[in-house]
Amino acid sequence: MNPQNILLIRTDRMGDLLMTLPAARSIRNRFPHARISLLLQEELKALLTGDPDFNTFLTCGPREGQGTFASLRWAKRLKSQRFDAVVVFNPTRLFHLASFLAGIPFRAGYRRKWGFLLTRSIPDTKASRDLHESEYQMEVASLLTGETNVAPKLRLFPSEVSCAQAQALLKSKGFSGSRRPVAIHPWTSNPAKGWPVDSFFETANRLSGAGRPVVILGGRMEVPLMGAFRGRLGRGVVDLVGQVPLEILPALLKQVGLLISNDSGPVHVAASVQTPTIVVASKSHAPLIARWKPLGAGHRFFISPTPEELLLAVSRCAC
Repeated sequence: MNPQNILLIRTDRMGDLLMTLPAARSIRNRFPHARISLLLQEELKALLTGDPDFNTFLTCGPREGQGTFASLRWAKRLKSQRFDAVVVFNPTRLFHLASFLAGIPFRAGYRRKWGFLLTRSIPDTKASRDLHESEYQMEVASLLTGETNVAPKLRLFPSEVSCAQAQALLKSKGFSGSRRPVAIHPWTSNPAKGWPVDSFFETANRLSGAGRPVVILGGRMEVPLMGAFRGRLGRGVVDLVGQVPLEILPALLKQVGLLISNDSGPVHVAASVQTPTIVVASKSHAPLIARWKPLGAGHRFFISPTPEELLLAVSRCAC
């Protein structure tokens, strides 16, 4: 099979999307001259600006719906694009049905949520195996590429413009020295799996007290949460919550020395630009660490640590 117009679908959260990029890279390498489109959440498109693996993006919003009418709308849209292959990385009835109704000849994905509408599928065995999430996505990609045992590698491509914007933002906040700041991202979509936010801010203040500059990162949704901590920030801790657009996040994380974070999407963004990370989690999240750990070298995990343990880890980091 030699498809020339390929659609990849990954419509869930940031971390899930990033864990699919190595699989997308394997498809690009297998079909270097094909037109490859990615369907993803509208808010995440900015993260992939400049990625050479994709020719174009299709986006979906939070109000797409899941019923038959939504599938019919998407089927019409997909049919107009004349795709000859689609790989659905996160199974949904919506896009399984839409791909079928659009008449896309090759349809691959997991054998779940109306997976019988696919032409090639594999069972979802994540509950019974211990692979990295990116390896599961590589298995799905292999339905199209026919290639197995390809080591997943994650990389984002900050543009020169985004790097200049990140530098300007840091400079405007007083970071102009040779020592790069430590970035701290204390938020998580699932508080039960995370380290207490208070502990992150204690660590930030103690790092700054020891002379290490610190930036606090977070999205627009965390701005109200940050209000409870803003008055407690030590000197040398800079609040960037809600001030870093997604399109410059990879560039900014490339310019910090280290990211300390709960297990969340920014961890994988940092890993994609070769910035070391310290990832903390609660004991309840420990069984999932192997599946969701950042790809590459220079990353450390801690389960319910004390701030003292993190401070020691930072002191030993060549960053």
